[in-house]
Amino acid sequence: MFGRARWRLTLWFAAVFALIIVLLGAAVFLTARRVLFDQVNSDLVARAERESQPVAQRLLQRIREGGQLTGIKIGPDFTAGGYFYAVAAQGGTIIGSTPNADPAGLAGSKEIDDALAGNSTFVDTTSSEGEQLRVQLVPLDRGQDHRFVLEVGRSTEPERKALRGLLLILAVGGGAGILLALGAGFWLAGRALRPIQNAMDRQRGFVADASHELRTPLSLIRANAEILERHREQPVSANIGSVGDIIGETDRLSALVGQMLTLAQADSDTAAFSMATVDFSAIAQDAARQMRLLAEPKGISLDLDADGPLTVSGDATRLRELVTILIDNAIKYSDPGTAVRVDLKRNGSSAELRVVDEGRGIEPGALPRIFDRFFRADKARSREMGGTGLGLAIAKWIAEAHKGTIAIDSTPGRGTAVKVELPASA
Repeated sequence: MFGRARWRLTLWFAAVFALIIVLLGAAVFLTARRVLFDQVNSDLVARAERESQPVAQRLLQRIREGGQLTGIKIGPDFTAGGYFYAVAAQGGTIIGSTPNADPAGLAGSKEIDDALAGNSTFVDTTSSEGEQLRVQLVPLDRGQDHRFVLEVGRSTEPERKALRGLLLILAVGGGAGILLALGAGFWLAGRALRPIQNAMDRQRGFVADASHELRTPLSLIRANAEILERHREQPVSANIGSVGDIIGETDRLSALVGQMLTLAQADSDTAAFSMATVDFSAIAQDAARQMRLLAEPKGISLDLDADGPLTVSGDATRLRELVTILIDNAIKYSDPGTAVRVDLKRNGSSAELRVVDEGRGIEPGALPRIFDRFFRADKARSREMGGTGLGLAIAKWIAEAHKGTIAIDSTPGRGTAVKVELPASA
């Protein structure tokens, strides 16, 4: 699915980039063409203005003298740059031209008649050798029964050659740009889709893990219910163990569903936070007091050393949940006769909470995944202790939602220390 989406995004990006390149290339080409041919036109106009009056005077003089309209000097003595000159009469008859003028490249009768109507015009023609020419037609002063047009032209092959070179450069550059756009688009599409793909992978993993976690308590509930059904004639007291198992698994299932709901709200940004200035020290003391009820029956001492009052901006309920999760984990994975220590103090501009136990610790290879959902460093012990593998993921979410950080340092056989830092109020 993501492979097809990546290619679609790549092709869209490349298509848009190609359209931009084509439009820019067309603009550059047309602008260059206009500039080049405007220069050609300007040169032809300048030369026509210089020659039109002298040629017209010679024609009028010859007409008055009654002589033949041939042999009249047309154009400058030296025609540099490939310019040619010719004079045409009405109907297209050429009465004189420079030696380099190609009759095939001169204007036709229709263009000459248009020029005689008083319109100075440019005409693109082709020489007998296939060379592209541009000719300007300028009507000359009229005699009584004679009307003439001065033609000034030159080859436009240099400009056309330059434009062909420019077109080749634009085509090669544009093609290379489109190929680069394909590569860049493929890379950018991958980067853009990677967070979505990771989120989808996490979601699929979460659903798979949740299904696995739900299957175990449901199977146990069903098995114990079947025992009760098979011995329905017996009093409940005879199968009190099955009843206790059902209640225990129901409690575990309820806790698991509640934690899954919390994480689902975190993922969708719908979890509500009632932010206020609260005494983090009082929250930690209250949570520790409640958790001693779990620690003492296991022979684990729970000590709290808290600076107070220590205020932070946060949700009191969520912060209490954070402290409870950390202390609960420390108690679960500690052996009888050990201690759990909770320290809370101000460290610069931060409120620093440390929960330290003397338990079995966590293997170094498991630490990078310790905050992953449903991850358990010791799966058998975790399930035995009623762990769901979601507590630390929730703790991390709460800490980060309060613009804080959470980190774990652990040494196998010596214990684990969890440190949470939250911005302290002034």
